[in-house]
Amino acid sequence: MTDFILYSIKSGVCLAVFYVFYRLLLVKETHVKRNRFFLLLALLSSILLPLFNFTIEHEQMAKANQFVWEFEHSIEDQFLTESSEPSQYVIFDFRFLIRILYALGISLVLGRLILNLVSIFKLIKANEIIKQGDLNLIYIDQVHLPYSFFNYVFLNPSILSETEKKQVLLHESIHSKQLHSIDLLAMEVLKAFFWFNPIIYFLKNALVEVHEYCADRACTLEDANKIGYQQCLLQHIESKMNLKLTSAFNSSLTLKRIKMIKKSNTSVLAHLKLIFILPVLFISMLSFDYSEIKSEKLENKKLTKNESLNFTSPIKPSVKVRVSAPYGNRMHPIKKKVIFHRGVDIAAPKGTPIYAVADGVINKLQTKHIEGKAYGRFIIIEHEGKLASLYSQMDSYAVSLGQKVKKGDVIGYVGSSGISTGPHIHFEIKKDGETIDPAKLIDFSSLKGK
Repeated sequence: MTDFILYSIKSGVCLAVFYVFYRLLLVKETHVKRNRFFLLLALLSSILLPLFNFTIEHEQMAKANQFVWEFEHSIEDQFLTESSEPSQYVIFDFRFLIRILYALGISLVLGRLILNLVSIFKLIKANEIIKQGDLNLIYIDQVHLPYSFFNYVFLNPSILSETEKKQVLLHESIHSKQLHSIDLLAMEVLKAFFWFNPIIYFLKNALVEVHEYCADRACTLEDANKIGYQQCLLQHIESKMNLKLTSAFNSSLTLKRIKMIKKSNTSVLAHLKLIFILPVLFISMLSFDYSEIKSEKLENKKLTKNESLNFTSPIKPSVKVRVSAPYGNRMHPIKKKVIFHRGVDIAAPKGTPIYAVADGVINKLQTKHIEGKAYGRFIIIEHEGKLASLYSQMDSYAVSLGQKVKKGDVIGYVGSSGISTGPHIHFEIKKDGETIDPAKLIDFSSLKGK
């Protein structure tokens, strides 16, 4: 759910960038076919761009793989939120509410889409179809403006003169030939999944507007009587359209259409404005935080598939070494609360060597710890296969950031630099960003102490 929320935010930012660019630079130009292409490209790009990752090299490490989020909060904060004791209060799950609201929104929009489609097909089935060229004419008694759905044209001939009927059919034939109904259907489907994003509604209105401009421009090129065409628009300005998904001969944007018809053709050089969208998109992609910033120190230190991932213990067996706290629920020795322990604690004398459990690269080395707080000094090693290991409460380090290590290499020494009751190592492993029980990869049975 979190991933989808992030994706939606990124997609919404992308849509907003395209829409603002369109409103500022393109909306008043007569290159209406290009504007239609731009809006469709904006929709497609806003769906696809957030799915891609872009890598930017940087001299310093900016991320610490999969353990970053936990270290932005102190362990004390986790104690307050991770208690597994039964609560006397019912905790409301807002994530569940969000899912329900989202599903209801999808259902509502898709339901309206289906109802509109059913209404259109009922009209087609209930009335006689008159073939005229590539168009299927359906005469209806309702008094509202003519409209089309693909090559079906719905109109009331009793309210149109012969000249107006000819202009209407020419207009609707343009909608049919340019497949504007496909645009509207695709937009409605997208609106169902992004119903909460206000930009999608602005883009839909812009697309409907461009459809009308495209049809008007084609009509005035084929029929030189621009004045008569404009009078036909004004004649039916009070008409109302009752069905969605249709391209109407008239609409609330009538005056805008008349102004566009009268406007002189925009210079071909105006197409060069599209170049300006490139830096705008680049900046927006950076703002999405797509970038996986990489240290140059790691450039030549990527793991190969042939390197072993057989894990070893981070501490060698000794009579003074023992597992003091396993993975799972436990009574915390300081807070005296039952919490979920995300790793394994191994008690050992201060200065005991700590070893890398597998081949990897030092991806995080904490240098700004607060003595006696949180995890203290810690190291994160990134391994192949989307695995990462954490070693905390260390007294000192034996490696540096970006260094490649082999399984069994000494990386530091046991201490009690964080919140603790004595010298030990707190050890965690994550797979694909999720904490897993280290005992699934490492045999700790030999760490029994005395």
